[in-house]
Amino acid sequence: MANNIYFDTNIFLDLLDSTRPFAKASATLFRELLEEGKTVYINSDTVTTAFYVMSRARRYPPEELCKFFQKLVSLFVIVPVENSEAMDAFSLCADPNNPYEDYEDTLQYICAKKIGAEFIVTNDQSFVELDIEVRSVL
Repeated sequence: MANNIYFDTNIFLDLLDSTRPFAKASATLFRELLEEGKTVYINSDTVTTAFYVMSRARRYPPEELCKFFQKLVSLFVIVPVENSEAMDAFSLCADPNNPYEDYEDTLQYICAKKIGAEFIVTNDQSFVELDIEVRSVL
């Protein structure tokens, strides 16, 4: 499915925090993808992790942060992380013949595969590319 693009958590965090090194590049890419009619996905764990990170930074009052998240998240399709995705990621990590060692990256890959992603966008230089292309905003 050539219109499905998957964002790793670090890219979503870039969209939330303009002080991050790749925030501008991530925002530009996100805008371009939406203008091209692409559907951009994140998983439910990304939303939880990003909200936790942003709330710990205490730069915004909780109600303001919630409203901002509502607006931003509405521009994405959220892939639910359910038991099957979690277990598939554990199985892949446990396979000695598999290059994935990082559980979070593996879970991102499983979710991207689930939605038939054309590519995964991440700034994680160690993100392993298997059968889905991995791109950076760099």
